[in-house]
Amino acid sequence: MRWFTVICGLVLLMVAVTAGFGQQVGPKFLDRSFQRPGARALGMGGAYLLATDDATAVAWNPAALVNVKRFTLPVEVTGRVNFNILDVRDLKDDLQKISDEIPSQINTPDDAQRIANAIRGAFNRVSDFSQRNPTLSGSLSPVVGLSFGDYGLAISNSSFFEVQTYTGREDPINLGINYTPPDTLHAVGGAISLTSVGIAHARSLPMGLTLGVTVRGVRADFIGFRVGVSLTDVNNDLIPDDADKNNDGIIDTDIVAGTLFNRVDDSRFTLDIGAIWEPPIQPPMLKVRYAAVIRNALPVKFSLPVSYDPGSTPGLPLPPNFDFRLNPEIDLGALAEWRGRTNLVFELHNITSSNGGKRSVHAGVERSFIGNVFAVRVGYDDGKPVFGFGINLVVLRVDLAAGFNPKERAAVGISLRF
Repeated sequence: MRWFTVICGLVLLMVAVTAGFGQQVGPKFLDRSFQRPGARALGMGGAYLLATDDATAVAWNPAALVNVKRFTLPVEVTGRVNFNILDVRDLKDDLQKISDEIPSQINTPDDAQRIANAIRGAFNRVSDFSQRNPTLSGSLSPVVGLSFGDYGLAISNSSFFEVQTYTGREDPINLGINYTPPDTLHAVGGAISLTSVGIAHARSLPMGLTLGVTVRGVRADFIGFRVGVSLTDVNNDLIPDDADKNNDGIIDTDIVAGTLFNRVDDSRFTLDIGAIWEPPIQPPMLKVRYAAVIRNALPVKFSLPVSYDPGSTPGLPLPPNFDFRLNPEIDLGALAEWRGRTNLVFELHNITSSNGGKRSVHAGVERSFIGNVFAVRVGYDDGKPVFGFGINLVVLRVDLAAGFNPKERAAVGISLRF
C-alpha cells in the first residue's frame, strides 16, 4: 500500500521537526499554543516576555521592542521532544521494512501468510516500542527577525506533532475494523505548522508603561495519518486470523489498513498585544518590570478540508473537516534585575489553557560576567530543568541552551547588532 510508505516518510519528518490527541485525528486535537522561546529564554526556563532585546520581540512580546536600541538581525531555533531521537530512528527503519513488504492488495491467504512472515519481527519491535512510549510528541520553533528602532519584522514558525499508539486492542482509533487482539497495533498522529509573518510597533507611555502591537499573517498546514495492523494467529498457521476469519480462502479484512491525510492549508490575519510596566519607584539596587501579552487578540478560524491519499484503505469513516480556531492566549511575567548583572524571571504562560495547550510555569536566573560579555543561565521550564550560556561581542551575540537531557530540548540563537 503506497500510503504506508508515505507514513514512514512522515514519521521521519516528525523526527526532524519535532495535548490530548487521544483517538482523534485533526489539528483541533493537537497543541496549537505558542511554542517559540529562543535560546536565551530557554536557558532561563523558557521565559521570554521581558528578557529579549532584539527583533524576536515581534514574535514574543511586541512591547519589548523598546529594549532594542539599534538595528538587529536575530535567528533562533528551538526544538523539544519527549523521547530519545535515536529510538525513533530505529522505529522508522522498522516501519520502512513493513512498508517494503506490503503489496497494493492482499487477495489470498498465501499473500497474507507471506506478508505476515516478512513483517512479524518489525511488528514486534514496533509493538514493544509503543508499549514503552505510547505517546510521541515534539516541536520545532525557528524565528528570524529584523528591527529598526521601535519597529520590527519577524518570520516565525511553530510546528508541533504528536503520535499516539495502542497495542492489544480491537479498534481504539475508530477505523471501523475490529481487529482480533492480542497482536494488534494501532497508531494515529498528525503534525501542524503555524507560520507567521509579523510587523510590530512599540511606544512608551507615561508612568513607565509600554504598549506594543503585532499584526500577524498566519498560515496553517496540517498532515496526519491513522493505521491499524493485526497479526493475531490463534491456530498458529502463520496466517493472521483477521485475513480469513471463516477459513474459506476468501480475504475478509486487510491485515494492514489506514488513511493518510494529505497536507491542507489555510491563511488568516490576527493581532498580538503586549505590555510592559516598570514602576517609577523601585527598590534600592533592584529594577522590577512586569509584562502581559494577549496572543490572537482577534480569534480566527481556519477552514481545512479533508483530503486523503488514493492509496488509503477505501470505505473507512472520515472526519467531516479539519477546521480549527486560534483563540486568545494570555501570558504574564515579572523580571527583577539586580545590580545590572543578575536577572530573575518568573512567568505563567497560556493561563487560559487555550488552543490545545496547557498552563505552564517558567522561572530562571541569568548572571552576566566580564562587562556583560559572558552570561550563564539556569531555569525551570514547565517541569524540566534547563541551562544555557551566552557570549555578547557587541555586534554579535551567540546563545545556547538545553535541558539536562539535551535530546529532549535544545536551542541555539545568533543575533547581529549594528
